[in-house]
Amino acid sequence: MAAAIRVRLVLLVVIGACLGLGPALAARSGRHVYRAQLATIPLSVGDITGVASQLDDEIADVLKASQTLNRNYRRGDDRYWLFVGYFAQQRFGSQIHSPRHCYPGSGWNILSAAKGERLGGPSGELLIQRDKDQRVVLYQYLTRSGATTSELRLKVELTLGGLLGRPLDAAFIRYSTPVGPEESAAAAMERLGRFAREVQPTVRPGLPF
Repeated sequence: MAAAIRVRLVLLVVIGACLGLGPALAARSGRHVYRAQLATIPLSVGDITGVASQLDDEIADVLKASQTLNRNYRRGDDRYWLFVGYFAQQRFGSQIHSPRHCYPGSGWNILSAAKGERLGGPSGELLIQRDKDQRVVLYQYLTRSGATTSELRLKVELTLGGLLGRPLDAAFIRYSTPVGPEESAAAAMERLGRFAREVQPTVRPGLPF
C-alpha cells in the first residue's frame, strides 16, 4: 500500500511540474517561424468551385484559432465543406477541439468512427447524423512532426516541443459531405476521399508543415 501511495505522489508531482512549467515551456518555443497563409489557398480546383463562408462568431470564440478557412465547394450537384484551423501556438491546459467531441456538442450523433489513410496520412473517418441529415467526415491534425488523428500525440508533441524549444503550432483539417438520398455512407466516403485528394494539394502550401 505504501509503495502505491508513493507512486501516486510521484505522478502527482510530475503532472504538477508539467502544468507549472507549461507557460515557461510555451515561451521557450520558436516564435519567429513561418506561419500559415490560408488566404492563398485557391477557391477553384479543376471543375470544383468554392466560395468562402463566414465562421459563426460563437464557434470562432470557442476555437480560438489563429487563422481559419471555411469553404463551401460544389462539383456538379455534389456539395462539400472544408474547414482549416491553424493554431500558431498550442496552449498548455487546452487542446485543439476534436470533432468526436464537437459534433455531439452541436447536436450531431456519431453513428460510426474509424481510421484510414485517405488524406495522404492518418485520417479520422466519421458518419454523423442530425435529424434526417447524414454526413461523412474526414479529418486530421498536422504538426511539424507530421499528420495524426491522435489527441494524445498532440499532447505529447506539445510537451516535447516545449522542452526542446520547438514551434508549437498545429493545424486541423476537416472535409465533409452529405450522404445522398440514394447513396450509401460508404459510397459518400469514397466520393469525399476523391474530393479531398484533389483539394488537399492546394491546401498544404498554405500551411507551414
